[in-house]
Amino acid sequence: MYLITYLISSLLLFGLCADLSAQEAKSDSVRVFALIDIAKEKQAQGFPDSAEHYFKKAGQLAEELDSDIGRIAYAGHYTVFLYQQVRYDEALTLAKQQLAASLKVNNKQKASYGYNNMALQYQAQGKLKQAAEALMKALALSAEIKNPSQRDLSDRRKFYNNLSSLLLDLNDIDKGLQYGLKSLEIAEELQDTVAVAMSLVNILVAEAMANKLTDAEQHALQLLAIGQSHGDVQTKLTAYINLSDIYRRQDRLPLALETYQKAEVLLQQAPPGNEVYVLSGIATVYKNMGRYHQANSYFDQALVLAGEELAKPKVIELYLSGAEIKEGLGNYRQALQFRKQYERLSDSLLNQETQQTIQELEVKYQAAEKEKSIAEQALKISEQQAQLDRKNKWIVLAIALVCILVLLLVFNRLISRQKRRIESSRQENRLLEAQLKGEEEERARTARELHDGVASILSAAKLQVNALADGHVEPHVHIGQLIESAVQEIRNISHNLAPEIVLTEGFAYAIQEFCRRIRQPGLQLACYVIGELPQLDQKTELLLYRVVQESVANMVKHADATAGIVQVVGGGNRLTITIEDNGKGFDPEQLTANGIGLKNLSSRIQLVGGTYEIRSAPGKGTSIYIEIGTDNHRPVKREGAEVRTYG
Repeated sequence: MYLITYLISSLLLFGLCADLSAQEAKSDSVRVFALIDIAKEKQAQGFPDSAEHYFKKAGQLAEELDSDIGRIAYAGHYTVFLYQQVRYDEALTLAKQQLAASLKVNNKQKASYGYNNMALQYQAQGKLKQAAEALMKALALSAEIKNPSQRDLSDRRKFYNNLSSLLLDLNDIDKGLQYGLKSLEIAEELQDTVAVAMSLVNILVAEAMANKLTDAEQHALQLLAIGQSHGDVQTKLTAYINLSDIYRRQDRLPLALETYQKAEVLLQQAPPGNEVYVLSGIATVYKNMGRYHQANSYFDQALVLAGEELAKPKVIELYLSGAEIKEGLGNYRQALQFRKQYERLSDSLLNQETQQTIQELEVKYQAAEKEKSIAEQALKISEQQAQLDRKNKWIVLAIALVCILVLLLVFNRLISRQKRRIESSRQENRLLEAQLKGEEEERARTARELHDGVASILSAAKLQVNALADGHVEPHVHIGQLIESAVQEIRNISHNLAPEIVLTEGFAYAIQEFCRRIRQPGLQLACYVIGELPQLDQKTELLLYRVVQESVANMVKHADATAGIVQVVGGGNRLTITIEDNGKGFDPEQLTANGIGLKNLSSRIQLVGGTYEIRSAPGKGTSIYIEIGTDNHRPVKREGAEVRTYG
């Protein structure tokens, strides 16, 4: 069993100094970071002694500057270096210094890194209880960060992954898988492919230990694909080693051996610490094949490296495999020695007290997480309720405003309707007044015509009758003519007084008949009715008839005209009336001041909703133009225009 779990020691490279920006550091602290960068470069080049020299110089400078930021950076990176050199005791000391400096500046994030690094050293030393305690503290500090950033979530994922590795070392497969899946969930949420790969390692190990080999193989192949796509040698190597062990468990031994050989090719490009897994894995495959001499050769090589490269939990598995190989060779004495070493180390690491303590720590952490989750849920519910209350208030306010607007609109409509009714009533009253006033004027004019016309004719006839009584014979001829003239005058007056022709025959016919009756020697009067005239209400038609009647009467009596025109045109929604003469004309401005006739004309046109225009000048005749909108009236069909001329 040589499955490799993933310990995030490389967390230190990402979490400790990369975010220690120049804004946080004093200007002199930059020199500490520069020395750390040189040390890391030397380490990458394969000069560990030179790298350690520069790490120590960085630590000395941080102390001289009394820079806590410098101390944290130095301790964090130097811990990584010592861990990779399998110097766990020294690395633990540096991790504790890192933690102390972080707590001094009250930086929870850096303190959580310190606890995590301490856990790595404890786990490598086989002190699993202390490792679990440190990891739980790292997780607790991470959980205290409110509104965690992506960086904070990434750290939490790494802590979960390390806890998964620790639990798998304790053979607690279910809990190991549980925390591995938590780590993977955060990695996928962050959309971090590298983090997904790190989380997949512990998941596939847990599945293989649980004998879910198909799932484990799929995850191992997924891990290999990520390593190949990123060109990451360590990820590919880890995938090959775990995939080989899965094939071994499936008893696909030739494929397992072939896959280990692919891993062996990558060892030269990979960092230290991987060769022991490849050698021990190949030894186990040969053992399962029954080829014990080859298995023993690889086992002896792995055993030499174990003290330098393997953490104690992994050495347990190597001792067990060695006992089985030696037993297969018939070397029972060495087999017994390895068996005793396996049991002694297993008892010290996996004793019941240690497992119970770690389980208690994990239960406490889970309880704290649940309480925190419940509190966060309660807070969220409270915030949602407050937000809902605010929304309800706005909804109530909006409804109230809508109701007010509706009431205002209804009230405004009622007021407008009432105003229209009042205006309509006033309009009807004005029409009635104009009608009555027109009738009064007609009566006065008729009285004058009776007095000046009929009365004078009858007086002349009376004189003729008296002359006949005196014995004169000739006058009786004149008497008949005078009576005929009086009868005709009375007929004309009767037609002018009675508006029944307007009501019975229509506006157009009434205008034509009126023009026909106007007889005046020397005046040629033309009447035109053109287009389709609308059917107006009776009051409007009567008012317009009076307007035309009065205008033509003024033409006959005052204009001294020899020619005149009355033109009525209907079309669409308009009705126009034009009255023109070639008479002596007048000055409209002078007449407007004291002209009762013009005032009557203006008031009547306004009452029917029309407009008018009077054009006149002394010696240039007179033109009256009237226009009325007829949108609400139905037009009356006529067979073209009709023209009549009287004179």
